[in-house]
Amino acid sequence: MTTFNKDKRAFATSSSNTLVEKDSVHEGDHYALVPNRSLIEIEGPDTAKFLQGLITNHMPLIAAGGNGFYSSFLSPQGRVLYDTFIYPVNVGVNFPHSKFIIECSGGAIGPLTQHMKRYILRSKVKVKDVSSDYSIWNIWGPGTANIRSALHKEPAHHEKHLAGSLIKKEGRISDIGCLDPRVPGFGYRVVSRNTEEYILALALPDSFSELPSTEYTIRRILHGIPEGLEDLWTGQSLPLESNFDYMNGVDFRKGCYIGQELTIRTYHTGVVRKRIVPVQIYRANESIPQTLSVARDCTMPSLPSVQADIKPIEGSRRPAGKFGSGIHNIGLALMRLDSAQKDEAGFIIDEAGSDLRVKPFIPEWWPVEEESS
Repeated sequence: MTTFNKDKRAFATSSSNTLVEKDSVHEGDHYALVPNRSLIEIEGPDTAKFLQGLITNHMPLIAAGGNGFYSSFLSPQGRVLYDTFIYPVNVGVNFPHSKFIIECSGGAIGPLTQHMKRYILRSKVKVKDVSSDYSIWNIWGPGTANIRSALHKEPAHHEKHLAGSLIKKEGRISDIGCLDPRVPGFGYRVVSRNTEEYILALALPDSFSELPSTEYTIRRILHGIPEGLEDLWTGQSLPLESNFDYMNGVDFRKGCYIGQELTIRTYHTGVVRKRIVPVQIYRANESIPQTLSVARDCTMPSLPSVQADIKPIEGSRRPAGKFGSGIHNIGLALMRLDSAQKDEAGFIIDEAGSDLRVKPFIPEWWPVEEESS
């Protein structure tokens, strides 16, 4: 169970389940294509006002252009429908035309478009699929310090959104993008037009090299970042259990929006009993892993099914969580925190014929309540 003081957060944890091995493949300056994401262009004079009533973050922060931010669309019952990034399209001076791009999961573009059209009514807003026009990249490494002028400064995690520009002038990266606000140090998220000849290889310093898109997925899971329909189950996941509060995806001071009531009530209650955490997958005949690390040569026949039950090996056999997405021998799972932090015997995947087990790890970047003196 997580309890937290909303205004007093530190970034340390006393849990022993926090060890993550550094992955040598990801060290240095790299960029990778973000897989399985789609893009919707939305424009018109009422766009900012329209989105303000539908999303968990605060549109006035980006309504005048600049960097994008992380957010989500909720159901009226307060359940996550789609995780998104929303970017201003910074073309021209002083953001003359109200145009934004919504990044969502590849499988969500149709349902999300229909969801928005349901609420447009008389709003002066137009939406269209522009997935084929752009590519999405993740850029990270020490060399990003040389291009940080695009954001003026890097904000501390959980600081108020920083208005800044990624307009491509004076060596800046792209007209569309943001410093990924979900986890400190995760890098930049850049949306580049496909008509630009391999824009990242041309715009980035020579120290940067490209990695396969699977490395983005590996790095994301090692950091404990849920993304897409396999981790955030449409109409089922709760935003705080999905770490949207930790990942700067919710503005708790904004006005009314669809799904706000349950989200705000949970936040002010201050108790979240389940959260999405990274897990190490191993076999029954192997010892319990003590650190979270990826084995790219893993020979497991198949990963657990999405939403497969996770149960303790010892004690109560009540499900302690459900599996999300995975790759090689790592994955993400929605876990009861009291079990994930205390049960040292490990957990089994409750599927017929499966001998797989999982060990959860608490991300080191999570904020925790500061202990009183």
